[in-house]
Amino acid sequence: MAVPSSPDDNNHLHKELQPFYETCQPGSLYKFYIGIADEAEEGVWVNINSQKQIVYDNFRASHPRGGRIHNCGHIFPGGDWSDTSCATELCGTCHVDRSEFLYLRGLCFPTEQKMYFRLGGYIEGRPLFRGYFDLIILWEDISLRWLLKSIENNVTMAWFSPHERHHYPIGRHTWTTGDLVCGFHSGTDIALSLSSCPHDMFTCKSGFCLDQRYRCNFRYECLDGSDEDDCGVVVIDSSYRRHLPPRGPQDTTLLLTPTLTLTRIAGIDDISMAVDLEFIVSPTWRDDRLSFNHLHPNTNTLILEEEVKQIWTPKYQLVNLEGGQYELLDETMVVTTSNLPSLPDFNAAKRDFVYPGASNNLSIIHQYTARFTCAFDLYVYPFDVQVCSIDLRLPWTYNDIVEFSRTGGVGSYTGQRDLSLYTVKNVRLNSESGPDQLSLKFELHRRGGLVLLSTFVPSVLLLLVSWATLFVKQEALNVRAIMSLTTLLVLYTLFSNLSSSMPNTAAIKLIDIWFFLIILLLFFNIMVHIFVEFLVHRCSQSTEGAPETIKVSPFGRVFVQRETSTARVERIVSTYRTYIFPPTFLISTVTLGVMMFLI
Repeated sequence: MAVPSSPDDNNHLHKELQPFYETCQPGSLYKFYIGIADEAEEGVWVNINSQKQIVYDNFRASHPRGGRIHNCGHIFPGGDWSDTSCATELCGTCHVDRSEFLYLRGLCFPTEQKMYFRLGGYIEGRPLFRGYFDLIILWEDISLRWLLKSIENNVTMAWFSPHERHHYPIGRHTWTTGDLVCGFHSGTDIALSLSSCPHDMFTCKSGFCLDQRYRCNFRYECLDGSDEDDCGVVVIDSSYRRHLPPRGPQDTTLLLTPTLTLTRIAGIDDISMAVDLEFIVSPTWRDDRLSFNHLHPNTNTLILEEEVKQIWTPKYQLVNLEGGQYELLDETMVVTTSNLPSLPDFNAAKRDFVYPGASNNLSIIHQYTARFTCAFDLYVYPFDVQVCSIDLRLPWTYNDIVEFSRTGGVGSYTGQRDLSLYTVKNVRLNSESGPDQLSLKFELHRRGGLVLLSTFVPSVLLLLVSWATLFVKQEALNVRAIMSLTTLLVLYTLFSNLSSSMPNTAAIKLIDIWFFLIILLLFFNIMVHIFVEFLVHRCSQSTEGAPETIKVSPFGRVFVQRETSTARVERIVSTYRTYIFPPTFLISTVTLGVMMFLI
């Protein structure tokens, strides 16, 4: 707000306001506010811009009138001041720091000096904008429009009709050519801007100057919201061909720098040997045929969908899909850098920075969900480690034109590491198969605790139950046989359930060897129970008489005792359950464990 600080300032302000007295509040003596108020303390008038008490005033005699309502200052048509209510609708008097130039942009001036304009008086109550050479901009009251004219030949080069009579040509507006101008025929609409904004600042439609970092940041910074208009990122030349891939530096093969991110392992199907995955594929490249606008430092700049359809993007195939089916969840394209910005030609009305495509990275982000095959190796189950992968391949049409970069690629996993049956480890990117192929490999380490509790522990307990039958009296053959057979049946049921939860393979697994060992020991226990008495009886008949045992008492008496069949059976069973069965189980278990460890 304007605040005169001396009689000269007040006279100058009064003179500048003369053309507008009939425009502001016609028929009223109250025309213009000035930037003073005594709202904080009655009678103490302060500059509302600096909040400092004024040192000069030009109040009319018997004014200010004072009171709790009249707290704002205004200037009469004669130049003296008074107070009035701050709610009164008056025009404002503004003090504008004088800039060196106004710039007229949007034409084809051969030199920058041609676009310089300045205020040069008033015509028909409106300011006259005078160019430093032969151009002027003035108001034509008859046609209600602003004219851009050449003084040299008195030709109207262009004209602008404001929506409201009191609007000015400051800012960015659409002008209509009145003659052949810069290759535009008469009647052509062109965009021109007239403002004091320097070359490196954005000009709002209103003429307000805005720092470039606020341009297209999804927030209105210009009062008219024009900073969020025309926010396209990609600048495409007319010679651009979307179906042709760009060339690499110095006309070499284009290298795609891949980023593969495994975000979630949704399921692992041991039977079908497949894994359900959610993942992101994001190749990065540069296209020197493009230019960019509105890039922001330290953040990715989103490219709109309609722009993506106009430029080349890399194609690739997901190789190891089960059934060849996948679902694309999301597709986003961004510019990930903001290198080497430059200003457009000084004539350009659009003052957005231009970023060369040869120096800035493009990246397209595809988010998928799909089911992949995985060759499970279950030889050392349940201590197995499965190596699965997401395999990509470039189409054959890219041979010697587009390749995967062998350096700089990134592979990662962002999901939960510990799954219900597996732990995810060693996620890595593998490009050793060729320049047109790429794999994201990851290892699934089976969590053996559950399998140990559900398989090994029950099988060992069943084996102990079968071994315990060797301590039952020989007369109770039915008890011994039924218990042994029951343990064998339960163990076989356990083995069948485990086998049904694993894929059918021709290869023998260590878990199969373990169950075979346990079943074999149970089988031998049953055989001992059934045939030991029969074998002892046959052996007794084939020898002459029963074996004799000679015992000597402490008193010197000698006894000759013959071993009965029952005692002989018990001795054989005792020897088997003590010296044959436990060592056989321990040696077999240790051997199997060493095999698992070595593999």
